[in-house]
Amino acid sequence: MLLINDAEVRQVLAMDDCIEVMQRAIAEETKGVAVSAPRTRYKVQTDLDQAGYMATIIPGAVPSCEVASMRYASTIVQERVVGGVKRMNFLSPSNRNWDFVMLFSLQTGEPLALIADYSLSAIRVGATTGVVHRALAKKNAKVVGIFGSGHQARANLQAITTVRDIESVKVYSSAEVNRVCFAEEMKELLKVKVRPVSSPEEIVKGSDIVMCATNSSQPVFDGNWLEPGQLVTTLVNTDGVHRRTEADATTMLRCDFIVLNSREAAKMNQQRELLDLIEGGFFGWDKVCEMGQVITGEHPGRTSDQQIIYYKSNTGVGIQFAAAGASIYEACKKRGLGRDLPAEWFGTELSK
Repeated sequence: MLLINDAEVRQVLAMDDCIEVMQRAIAEETKGVAVSAPRTRYKVQTDLDQAGYMATIIPGAVPSCEVASMRYASTIVQERVVGGVKRMNFLSPSNRNWDFVMLFSLQTGEPLALIADYSLSAIRVGATTGVVHRALAKKNAKVVGIFGSGHQARANLQAITTVRDIESVKVYSSAEVNRVCFAEEMKELLKVKVRPVSSPEEIVKGSDIVMCATNSSQPVFDGNWLEPGQLVTTLVNTDGVHRRTEADATTMLRCDFIVLNSREAAKMNQQRELLDLIEGGFFGWDKVCEMGQVITGEHPGRTSDQQIIYYKSNTGVGIQFAAAGASIYEACKKRGLGRDLPAEWFGTELSK
């Protein structure tokens, strides 16, 4: 069994390769081959504005990769109002990330790897965003407007520029210093023009792609600002503990269709930001599809450059961790990376 640290994950898991891995896994899940169970979250301190322990558990399996996985995220979280905006603060007294992915063999049930999940999570989310943007962004999309300047914003912007020939990027976050630093860093990394802007409306106006990667618990832009042809992506959702959304009801009403990672997860996690509109009769489930349906051709996807499409990345999906984890594991074995741990440490001898 291999113990794989975050530096080794970054060394072996390239964004372009992960995008291809995600596309195959998504297609397998839609065809009923790969398996994901809905994400589970619980918080020990039930008062949302109080800091408390929260766990996230995501299982899944991808038979073509011959692995199953379980992601366990362990954190201290608190919902706070910062600059008039409600947002999530993920607190770490030791300034460390305590998220891991366990990888298991589908052939023997044995544990194969324990993988640090910091860079992995950002890359697998970004890669999934890349799959969707390759399928649903306008072919001539050139301008990205992005909300957020953190870990996820970096990975998702990298994925978008991997699948689309982006010429310019605008970034907004509530702290000016963060958006300025983000612009400088990503301009150097991606070799595209990146500039900070001073208002949310500037992000939406004139952008082909509107990407939201923030810690906000409430909408970060006004859906009335949206323009024909845009692809809007959000990462924040109600999760069974906190009610959260980066897009308002107007966005969901105005878009031509909504793409989810998982319809089942929307129901299981009671994502009321979407369910209230459906149950209120504003539109039906026929306006909603899963990204796998687009990838496999069961849904036509974008049929016009005038369509506004909303991709609500509404949950972490177990197949993401299984597929990306398998790639990391195989690459580390080939390169001699990781630390060997005796597999018997993790099992018990069965009585005869």
